[in-house]
Amino acid sequence: MAGNRLMLWTAHQVAEALALPSARAFHCRRRRLEEAGFPPPVAGLPDRWDPRAIEAWLAAQRPPEHAPPEAAEAVLIARARAAAQAAM
Repeated sequence: MAGNRLMLWTAHQVAEALALPSARAFHCRRRRLEEAGFPPPVAGLPDRWDPRAIEAWLAAQRPPEHAPPEAAEAVLIARARAAAQAAM
């Protein structure tokens, strides 16, 4: 059943999802991101995140569905970057 296992993300993968330059950049912003509702690491695994939870958080940052796809992506990236910057 290995195909059914969830692959957890490392800090590096989380940083990539947030368009941050490194895992260190993510760790520097992590506390504030979590204060803004960003999902914490998986219980018992201090440096692993559930990608589904992160994707859900990112989806919640997206603009309304009626926006053009390229605008939605640009807004999503801008919001993720702003949240990461605010966490500095």
